[in-house]
Amino acid sequence: MKIEIDPGAGFCFGVEEVIKTAEMRLREGETLYGLGDMVHNAAEVKRLQELGLKTIDHEQLSKLPSGKVLFRAHGEPPQTYVTAREHGVEVIDGTCPIVSKLQKKLKKAYDTMDRSTEQMIIYGKPDHPETIGLLGQVNGDALVLSSVEEVSSVDPHKKVLLFSQTTMDPEHFKEVESALKEFLQKNTGDKEYVHFRSDCTICGQMKKRKPGLSTFARNYDVMLFVSGKNSSNGRMLYEYCKSLNPATHCISSKEEVKQEWFDACQSIGISGATSTSRAQLESVMEEVKKLIAS
Repeated sequence: MKIEIDPGAGFCFGVEEVIKTAEMRLREGETLYGLGDMVHNAAEVKRLQELGLKTIDHEQLSKLPSGKVLFRAHGEPPQTYVTAREHGVEVIDGTCPIVSKLQKKLKKAYDTMDRSTEQMIIYGKPDHPETIGLLGQVNGDALVLSSVEEVSSVDPHKKVLLFSQTTMDPEHFKEVESALKEFLQKNTGDKEYVHFRSDCTICGQMKKRKPGLSTFARNYDVMLFVSGKNSSNGRMLYEYCKSLNPATHCISSKEEVKQEWFDACQSIGISGATSTSRAQLESVMEEVKKLIAS
């Protein structure tokens, strides 16, 4: 029986760094609060809480006793930093460098654009923490699109500046980009697209995940895709994996593995979301080996 883990799977850089920061400080005995879940992965959140991390929400930020607050990789809007400063809360900023760079890029674009003739569009999930942080850079003055169907809500009389949440699907970004061009051309007659500027600000690691899965998933009789239930990139990558290999099962932990999936099976591949740790993937592999041996 061949059982292998996708070499391209595991935490993305930003998540890995913020998890390392939390672990280091907790092991040093610091009182540490995490603003929101550090990662969209219930098992990993639980593990960090068992190490001592206390998860709080934005309302609790202004009521904290002594301690430090770790901001997650998704980033925060400027007002969150203001709130922390006003209430004497020490911030450990775990914002992913790629997200931080995008925040600055959006702010610069917004500060220099002519808002009477230009509009900013963000391709992303409106309720995702990263998108909320991005909107905070531009005072909420940007339209968030999650799908091609929402393109009609764009003002055709203003030029478009398109950006993306870093964890979105690169192929879907291209679809939204094309739909926007078509919409503007239809409504303005702009065949040269002078009314349209686009910047695909999706993380490079996300851009590699689909090609990597495409190579990996087809090589196995059964695929196990490990992801937190509330991970947006996890849902996207799982659906893509299942389109490549119909015998794909999505699980959030080793406890969800079922022995019956492996009947008459000769090979098993294991992959996961960018919010799934290598340790989780390895624990799933050990569980699979145990079930097969029993």
